[in-house]
Amino acid sequence: ALTMALPIAPITSGVTSTITRVAETADVGRTGGASKVDFGDELGNALRRAGDAERSADTQAVRFADGDPAIGIHEVVIAAEQANIAVRYATTLKNKVLEAYREIMNTQV
Repeated sequence: ALTMALPIAPITSGVTSTITRVAETADVGRTGGASKVDFGDELGNALRRAGDAERSADTQAVRFADGDPAIGIHEVVIAAEQANIAVRYATTLKNKVLEAYREIMNTQV
């Protein structure tokens, strides 16, 4: 039986650091401090990262399908899941921004 050990790369993503930054900002806002995140910029960055993650997942899937020995199925699955998470994060962020906008627009002065 032929066995092949493939190294598994750790999952590292800008998504986790972004979530941490947004969570820290939310904590600062609750204590009365100034907000440090521009949600417009954050949404743009989230969309860019989601697009980059999708392109990376597609590239890895094509390389795997072409028989590239440097790409294992686990890397393809991990890249696809990272792209999925990045898209869900961008969608959630967009929904929160729209929710805040609607709330502000419905506020009577």
